[in-house]
Amino acid sequence: MILILVGGWVGFLWLLVKIGVLKKWHGWMKVSPVVIGVVAFLAIFLPLNWNAPSGAASVTVGSVSIRPAVSGQVTEILATSWERLEKGDPILEIDKTRYQAAFRQAEAKLNLAREQLARKEALLKGSTVSAAEVDVFRAEVEIAEAAVSAARLDLENTTIRAPFSGIVPGLTVLPGYEVTAGTPILAFLDIERPIVSLILGQNQIRNVETGQKAEVTFRSQPGKTFEGTVQKIYLSAPHAEYVLDGQTPDVPVVQDTSYVALIDIGEAAHTLPPGASGMGAIFSGKGTKFHFVQQLTVRMNAWMNYF
Repeated sequence: MILILVGGWVGFLWLLVKIGVLKKWHGWMKVSPVVIGVVAFLAIFLPLNWNAPSGAASVTVGSVSIRPAVSGQVTEILATSWERLEKGDPILEIDKTRYQAAFRQAEAKLNLAREQLARKEALLKGSTVSAAEVDVFRAEVEIAEAAVSAARLDLENTTIRAPFSGIVPGLTVLPGYEVTAGTPILAFLDIERPIVSLILGQNQIRNVETGQKAEVTFRSQPGKTFEGTVQKIYLSAPHAEYVLDGQTPDVPVVQDTSYVALIDIGEAAHTLPPGASGMGAIFSGKGTKFHFVQQLTVRMNAWMNYF
């Protein structure tokens, strides 16, 4: 923007000379662009760095690892990459053979335990057996019922389902692949809640607060400027923490820190692909007379995204 301002001033002076308003290039005309550039930087653009800070913007989504609860061989793939899935939709099947057998075995043991309990309860009425002996068989029934529940759960877990509405970005598992319980096999993205982040430096966050107006633009949507508000500010960084483990803390490494401001742009966030990048600005309640400069910068950047 400084170059545009200085270039505009030089162009104006050139026009004055061209049309004859000024007869020639005077010394002050040659120095004035430098003076205007320095004054504009100190009076307008430097304060904008904290009154209307700008930075890189990005769109991210939450991701979880799909970890099967049972082991076995994949028998069928029921979804495709980047296909929208609702919560509970099947993704793939694991061989059910041994889990079906285990479930039938558990059911058979439960039926036997119940029959034995029924006989013991009948004998208890005739005082042929003791109440303590009957209690033992009642406990065996409860154990058998728990085993049936566990076997049923294992059988149900042979179908890997979507944990929530989202997509599988890369379904690389094929039939015949051997999976192990607890080992990640797929990533699942939460596309319902995209996160728009604006990255700011330490010297830019002094006047930033939640609820302030913000504007962002992305390369995936050239020419468009999205208006929103500051939803949250993450004023922390991993290297700002140390573990309280009873030892003397390490001397921290001094390094520049960037902070994240989450920008709420409403439903428009769902039109942006995960990973989209761009730039944006936040407009605080200070230096509002020159906020239009930053707004113009954002819009210029939006149109430059066509190239």
